[in-house]
Amino acid sequence: MPALALHAAVASRIADQLRHRALDVDAGSLYLGATAPDIHILMGWERERTHFFDLREFEEQSAVAAMFKAHPDLARPAELSPPTVAFVSGYVSHLVMDEVWINDVYRPFFGRSSPMTGDTRANIMDRAVQYDLDRQARTDRQAMSHIVKEIVRPVQDLDVGFIDAGALERWRELMAESLNHSPGWERFRYFGGRALKAAGVDTPAAFAEFVKTLPDLVAEASDYVSRERLDAFLEKSLNEGREAIKEYLD
Repeated sequence: MPALALHAAVASRIADQLRHRALDVDAGSLYLGATAPDIHILMGWERERTHFFDLREFEEQSAVAAMFKAHPDLARPAELSPPTVAFVSGYVSHLVMDEVWINDVYRPFFGRSSPMTGDTRANIMDRAVQYDLDRQARTDRQAMSHIVKEIVRPVQDLDVGFIDAGALERWRELMAESLNHSPGWERFRYFGGRALKAAGVDTPAAFAEFVKTLPDLVAEASDYVSRERLDAFLEKSLNEGREAIKEYLD
């Protein structure tokens, strides 16, 4: 699914468009929430526990609705602290973007029912396109610096419930470090994860050879999906995320 810098960047754009006090005052909580569903990696949890979306299910799902059904206390912003409201808003934007990627890009172009049938190369190409979109977001160093500056601000009264405060603080520290990374190719060895290992790219030497081919692989994958489809993904993620947050805050 889309990576951390892109999630934070889209949450920032949504906040700029909505100009809602809850998002402006607690921007750091918004950005933290926009990355927080991926805390399952840090905690060793199943993805579904924080994303509220079953990848094995092909019927229509709403991750946002599933989250609020599982945690109805979070669905009532008037009863929450301002940092928690901002955090949940960011969380909503993440769930929406992941859902758009799964339904509009991964499944039709790389998944089991796609022309690439979800094989090892398909999964590497999927990850490569996601990484490149994230890399492009990171090229705006001014925006990333602003996001990191807000994330590291001390926050009181952030209470999400299903993620304890200690885990969130560890995640905050990791995000401050991660979002400061330059937009290079070398960190794809971590982002590619299991897909690279399945392809036999599981040693530093093997990755050093693979990374030489990565820009061409990204170009091939982007041409296959099409730039228009990727732009549509970004626009839909922004628009649907904005509307979902607006509905939540209203």
